[in-house]
Amino acid sequence: MTNGNTMVDETDNDPSFDNGRPFQVTLRENLTPYLPPPVIKAMQKIDPVLEPVVGPEASVNLGGSLLLAFLLYRVAQTLFTSRSSLGSSSKNTAIQEDERDQDILTSNAKANRSFDETVLLCGPSLAGKTSIFYRLLQRVGGNGVTETVRSVKSNTGFLDSSEKSIRILDTPGHWGAQKLLRVVGLQDVQRLVVVVDSTQPVAPAADYLYAIIKAKISDADSDSPNVLIACHKSDHAKAKNARRIKLQLRSELIRLGKLDTDSETETGDQVNWEEIMNNIPLCPSNISSLEQLQDFCTTGKLPQIATKR
Repeated sequence: MTNGNTMVDETDNDPSFDNGRPFQVTLRENLTPYLPPPVIKAMQKIDPVLEPVVGPEASVNLGGSLLLAFLLYRVAQTLFTSRSSLGSSSKNTAIQEDERDQDILTSNAKANRSFDETVLLCGPSLAGKTSIFYRLLQRVGGNGVTETVRSVKSNTGFLDSSEKSIRILDTPGHWGAQKLLRVVGLQDVQRLVVVVDSTQPVAPAADYLYAIIKAKISDADSDSPNVLIACHKSDHAKAKNARRIKLQLRSELIRLGKLDTDSETETGDQVNWEEIMNNIPLCPSNISSLEQLQDFCTTGKLPQIATKR
């Protein structure tokens, strides 16, 4: 281009050129000392082939384009995630830190709903608590079974009769035993059911049972709930019977007691887990047969099953 009698090179004001050379050439030369030899050889082979389509320094152009696309993708992903979190904060707050866990009544339940007794269902995830909950409330499907998913918040229901109203609490397994005891005080519960998956190892359920028993021992002056261990999914081909589950739970409780530095009673005696387990009833249960569990929840009647060895 001419300006009067002076020739002006268009590349002088183009940031893509450095002293008359394309920016990609300068970038490649600066990067080459840091690249492994196989990569350099590959660039030398690829560039001549792609030059008619991409232009000079094809490998640099393609690499830069891919890097830019990746950065734009991550930025868009971050913005979308942030917007989703803000837009749904009233429904999808973090599971472990949801302050609404302190309110164990469902959002549509009347705050002044009166009830006489409370039954608490607890235990590890996927043990079958929510299925039992819906079955107790007779909220079943056409085939008599309600399919459920892993609960992320507590469920509350009421069993009403002419004599009394019973509140049923189904607590999510991801809470863990310690959070369960923080959210639901044992002094507010009349009956407590620890649901054990008969087809799985008992260690996760033993954690719940250990924390509950320790809480009952440390708060012996107040009214503590009656405890029942429901050996759920008892109709499964791989299910263990109640006697075997009892022995495994006792072994786990003894192991946890040895690991617990504060496993002594107020009198300084070690907790006798064998005696405690002999005094906690167990019963088999499955969705099609909840008679013993239902009797315990509604009337407090202990199941007719031998609890001693």
